[in-house]
Amino acid sequence: MLQPAPGRTMYDATFGRGGHTRAFLKQGARVVALDVDPAAEVEAEKLTAEVGADRFRFHRVNFSDLASVAEKEGAADGLLLDLGISSPQVDQAERGFSFQQSGPLDMRMDPTRGTTAADLVNHLSEPELRNLLRDGGEDRDPGKIARAIVRARPLVTTADLATAVCRATRPARPGIKHPATRTFLALRRAVNREGEVLDRALAAVPKVLRAGGRMAVLTYHSAEDRVVKHWIRDHAEEEKREMGMAFGQPNPEHWVKALDESVPTEEEIAKNPRARSARLRGAERLGEVKS
Repeated sequence: MLQPAPGRTMYDATFGRGGHTRAFLKQGARVVALDVDPAAEVEAEKLTAEVGADRFRFHRVNFSDLASVAEKEGAADGLLLDLGISSPQVDQAERGFSFQQSGPLDMRMDPTRGTTAADLVNHLSEPELRNLLRDGGEDRDPGKIARAIVRARPLVTTADLATAVCRATRPARPGIKHPATRTFLALRRAVNREGEVLDRALAAVPKVLRAGGRMAVLTYHSAEDRVVKHWIRDHAEEEKREMGMAFGQPNPEHWVKALDESVPTEEEIAKNPRARSARLRGAERLGEVKS
């Protein structure tokens, strides 16, 4: 979708542990990567030493700061937004993202600053927790789970939280989605203000992507996928024809062409089960955004 090649600049947001960046570099492209995770910065330093700063540049910033990075590094021919958390973050118990192993209730992408999940579950009121679970993770019974969390306070570990959710819903069973999945998602999104960050990143696209450049977005749950789908639809060139623009005047909001979306094949999911919920959407910039 992004067509990396020699002479083209790819933006990788976020870097994670560099899987997509290395794939772009292998195709000969120059890569600019962003990530707030200190562990990602360590991996990026190793990669810089390996390939050189002329081919790879890393910025330890949130990907909502795309526009400011583009001012320093130049426009992108390809922009990848890989949303959510990386596998190493999930696998490290001390990061607090997973209910599969006990660790501190943290969930911060940047563990050096900001509010933790423990702060939220132990200090929000029951109505505030209910709204957070309903809106952020689309929990099916947010009221019951919020009550269980309040009764179980103080919650210190991910195991404490998972146990509280299971008491309110049902026991965890092998082979079935864990009942705390949506609760953990909602808290992670709130801790990292993921909705706001995605909105800011999408707003920066016209400042980052050059004419003819392409954007690809990997989403992993329905709430963020809806945001991306609606953003592409609202800015797609096809939309102005459907609206029957008077006298054929172009609408300055319509400056991208939607690309085919895709989901992982059964073979891909067998190789990487964590890809099962992924959805890929893309758009190509048609030209300059008119003021």
